[in-house]
Amino acid sequence: MILPVNKSELSASLPPVWSEDLLPRIREGVAKSRRKVVVLDDDPTGTQTVYGVPVLTTWQPEELAQEFANDLPCFYLLTNTRAFPAAEAVRINREIARNLTVAAMRSPGRHDFVVVSRSDSTLRGHFPAETDALGRTLTGGGKQTPPVLLVPYFEAGGRYTINDIHYVAEGDNLIPAAETPFAKDAAFGYANSNLREWVEEKTGGQVQAAAVKSISLDDLRVAGPDAVRAKLLSLREGEVCIANAAAPRDLEVLAWACLQAENAG
Repeated sequence: MILPVNKSELSASLPPVWSEDLLPRIREGVAKSRRKVVVLDDDPTGTQTVYGVPVLTTWQPEELAQEFANDLPCFYLLTNTRAFPAAEAVRINREIARNLTVAAMRSPGRHDFVVVSRSDSTLRGHFPAETDALGRTLTGGGKQTPPVLLVPYFEAGGRYTINDIHYVAEGDNLIPAAETPFAKDAAFGYANSNLREWVEEKTGGQVQAAAVKSISLDDLRVAGPDAVRAKLLSLREGEVCIANAAAPRDLEVLAWACLQAENAG
C-alpha cells in the first residue's frame, strides 16, 4: 500500500522545473508542422478544459474533412464512450479512426494528424481497449499497436504523477489514486496507484509492469527536451510509456519533445 504524502514537502524535494519557457517554440512548431491534433474525448466534461477549438459530436468523413481543411491546429470529437460498454467503445473508436483516415486524404488542407485519446485524470476509462482499437485501425488493422504515452496529469483537478505514482490532491495532501473513491468505481475500479502496476492490472498482465517505460521528472526537469525526445524515439510498437508531471512546465517539455519526435518520424 502506498501512503499519502504532504504535497508541499514532496514538491520541495523535487528538482526545479525546466528553466526555459517553451510555449513560443511549441506554438511555432505546431504552426510549421501543419499536423492536425484530433482529441477523442470520452466524457462531456473534458471539453470544459479548452476554448477556441471546434467540438464535434458526430464524425462522418465529410464533417471531419472540413475540420482538416481549416487553419486551426486542433479539434475535439466528443465520443462519450465512457458511458458505453467496452465493446461499443471499441466500435466507435474503430469507426472514428477509419473516418479520420478517409477525411485526411480528402481534405485539401492538413493531411497529417495525431490522435489524443482523452480520458479521466483519475484513471477511469476503457484502457487499453480504446487506445488499442485506435492504434490498430490507424496502422492498417495489424496486431501491433503504436506506442502509447500515458499522461493522466491534470493540475486544475489536483492530479499529479510523481515517481510513477498517480496522486489526487486533498488540500495539501496527495492521496494515491487507488486509495480514493475514484478507484472504487463499479465499472472502472482498480487497485494500483503506481502506473506501471496499473497498466499491468488493466491489460490483464499482457503488459508487465517491468516492461512499462517511464519519462521521469528528472528527465523533464534536469535532462530536458532533447533527452525526452530520445526516449520517445526509442519506444517500440506496443510499448506503454508513463509521463510523470507535477507542474505545467513539465507538460511543455513533454509537448515540445513530442513535436520533435513526430517530426523525426
